[in-house]
Amino acid sequence: MLVPGEFERRLASVAALSLIAASVMFAALAYWQIFRTDLSVRTGNPRVLAAYSDPGRGRILDREGNILAETLPGGERYYPDASVAHVVGYIDSRFGMHGVELAFNDLLSGGAGGGSWGAAFDAEFRRASVSGLDLRLTIDPAVQAAAAQALGSRRGAVVALDPRNGEVLAMVSVPTFDPGALGRNGEALFTDPAAPLLNRATQGRYPPGSTFKTVTAASALEHGVITPGTPVTCPGEIVVDGFPISCHNVPQGVGTYPFRDAFAYSVNAIFGQLGVEVGWKWLLDTARRFGFGTALDFTIETAPSQAYAPGSSLTKVLLASTAFGQGELQATPLQMAVVAATISNGGELAAPHLGLDALRDGEPVRDLGTKGTTRILSPEVAATMRDLMVAVVANGQANGVSIPGVTVAGKTGTAESGHGTSHAWFIAFAPAGAPTVAVAVVVEDGGQGGVVASPIAGSVLRAAVQR
Repeated sequence: MLVPGEFERRLASVAALSLIAASVMFAALAYWQIFRTDLSVRTGNPRVLAAYSDPGRGRILDREGNILAETLPGGERYYPDASVAHVVGYIDSRFGMHGVELAFNDLLSGGAGGGSWGAAFDAEFRRASVSGLDLRLTIDPAVQAAAAQALGSRRGAVVALDPRNGEVLAMVSVPTFDPGALGRNGEALFTDPAAPLLNRATQGRYPPGSTFKTVTAASALEHGVITPGTPVTCPGEIVVDGFPISCHNVPQGVGTYPFRDAFAYSVNAIFGQLGVEVGWKWLLDTARRFGFGTALDFTIETAPSQAYAPGSSLTKVLLASTAFGQGELQATPLQMAVVAATISNGGELAAPHLGLDALRDGEPVRDLGTKGTTRILSPEVAATMRDLMVAVVANGQANGVSIPGVTVAGKTGTAESGHGTSHAWFIAFAPAGAPTVAVAVVVEDGGQGGVVASPIAGSVLRAAVQR
């Protein structure tokens, strides 16, 4: 669940750690290398001041060369597209750096402040001998525009990945902000209860609901606990250690049906029982391989997704509720996009990233692309999961996601938020046979995933497969 004020508390913690780090760094150069990222976001840091006032700072572009950030003749940093504000981030003399501006500061600034020990501390008194490089991101303008338009003003996030190489095609977080206006209204933005500075795509943590059933099913398939055709029976409700879980959604109601139907219609009771059969060890192992438990290695700031809260007692009841997507699960939209992308890519996880290449005078001088893949699932399990997710869409469980002539695979999620209306989730990929895009959508307090989130995903998928 998104925690109000979490972003502001994180920023305060970073600032405090940075002050401690500054006193230690005088002892050895190694400490500078360790803490340099924290120092970069610190208000008043000379590297930030130098970069902020550097007229030669490089531009940030999307993959088609459209400008996402540039320095105007008067020295002001200009950000023309608010839909990518959380990706591009900001650079401000008072509030420091964030996002891509921070992650690739050394390239954008031409190396100013990124060289020797002394350079870090006299940066405000000198300029790099060469101007910074332009930075081209993986963001596709058509896919980004489709994601922003489809989500509209609803709070939430959209992430679209190319599952073959991990390139981020779109990343939208709402509400958004104007990075160029941070100096004028930064205080209001930092205290706004809507948390517009929080990148919900990478730092917003929500219960994933039934989208997590992809992880549970993959674990069960991998360890031979279930097959798509395995008969499963629900007599109306299943009780796990006194905790009743009802059978709902399936058209035939109670009775026996193949597991593929339990997945397509998202039957919590069957998945609660399945989780107990799989067990904590196997389920957690699968979740961790997908990325749960640690922050994803990503270009910009991310929050770790979790399978359970630290210090929790791993009971059967918690196991059952975790298996159907509730319990103490917390997932970022980026994490769930990675789950969908990995399944679509034959079980191989292509590390997500935002950098494409660095340019000088329009010519590439440094590749910032693919980081390689990691085998998460066997090709056979991934293929079975693909078929199960195709059936979700084929059986009409996801509105507005169909594409004429293209087979779409997906999984709905309606996650209880603990404070009223459920969060609406949908993860998907297309074309199912040879995927070129995987997407995750969450709408805070949106209601049913197959009604609210899936049409948003459909708009993004259509834009991506047509690019």
